[in-house]
Amino acid sequence: MATDVGELASKLDAHLVLPLLEFAASRGTHAKADVDAARVEILKKTHMCDYLADVSGVSVDAATREEVLKTHETLRAAASKAAEFASDGAAIKAMRRDKGENAKIAEASHGITSADVEALYTFAKFEYECGEYASASEHLGAVQLLSADSARCESALWGKFSADILLQNWAAALDDMNRLRDALETNASSSAYVKMKQRAWLLHYALYVFFNHPNGRNSIVDVMFQERYMQAVQQESPHLLQYLAVAIVANRKRRNMIKDLVKIIQSDSYRDPALEFILALFVDYDFKKATEKLKQCDDMIEKDFFLIGTKEAFDENARAYFIENYCRVNKRIDIGALASTLEMSASAVEASIVTLIRQNKLNARIDAEAGVAHVRVETKSINEQIIEKTKALLSKTNALTQAVLANTQAQAF
Repeated sequence: MATDVGELASKLDAHLVLPLLEFAASRGTHAKADVDAARVEILKKTHMCDYLADVSGVSVDAATREEVLKTHETLRAAASKAAEFASDGAAIKAMRRDKGENAKIAEASHGITSADVEALYTFAKFEYECGEYASASEHLGAVQLLSADSARCESALWGKFSADILLQNWAAALDDMNRLRDALETNASSSAYVKMKQRAWLLHYALYVFFNHPNGRNSIVDVMFQERYMQAVQQESPHLLQYLAVAIVANRKRRNMIKDLVKIIQSDSYRDPALEFILALFVDYDFKKATEKLKQCDDMIEKDFFLIGTKEAFDENARAYFIENYCRVNKRIDIGALASTLEMSASAVEASIVTLIRQNKLNARIDAEAGVAHVRVETKSINEQIIEKTKALLSKTNALTQAVLANTQAQAF
């Protein structure tokens, strides 16, 4: 089954848990009463009075609502000067990487002091708690540019990251993620233990980016396979391995990472259908077990907020890998029987085998009349094995280079 919502929620901001609960309610993966109760408890910790009333069915106390509105107005007034600056696109674009220089420019040109920046941060945080994510993102972005306090900048960036996720602004969220990665690693005041914890938190937030941004399924591979992040996964959140596994299977361009993934799975005790499917198919060549786990994967993906969008690609690629490996260890393939096992049409299985033959991944001939494929099992020469390993190493090097470039570009304003 899918990762438990509570397991993910323990490392997510409360607002980010609400979409998970909405999904759970729509899919019926949890009892409606339990989901509604969880939403009410989360909303009680925010200032989203109207949303709380809609979910609970109980009107929010008028005095409470009035207090929220009063506080909002007070904070807005205190931050008005900095907020006006934040909405000035030209002024923001003129900011530099040197925060000290930015602060001087803002004060000289707009009369904005460090106290104004702090007021803007307080207001932006309150806006976020009220569910005003767009303005919160804008204001927190300005704080991140103007504040010389590294801790305040990091806190503002976490808030902006959350707001951009909730706005489904995936390009901005990816940029936020890369900036946060850099901020966490360059924070000299954090211990190695604290940094590992923070990396685990970041990966949970990043799931929204990994499974929504167009390049997200590449990003999750590039980030998680970095040693420091893999350590965070294995030590703090091994359940994240299922997301990495599904992303790799769903992305044919990253098939070269399967062997590395297998090594990681074998060194870890955590198991779920996706990981067990990979071990059964690529290590044990246990096709009966792989079939069982594939069905469990389908169910798991259907019930997972993040993975649901990978279902079609995962199904197609997982079955293609199954057919490929099955053909590699069997000399005679009953196409109809294999199709039945995978719940595919015989023509689709035959087409997959034809593709393998055309791509020179399989030396075989198909007897269409008999409905079988005859495979000639070949042992690769030493030279061929060296070439394959060299190509895999080159691919990994290119992936690492792209990840470094992405991180470098994210630091530029």
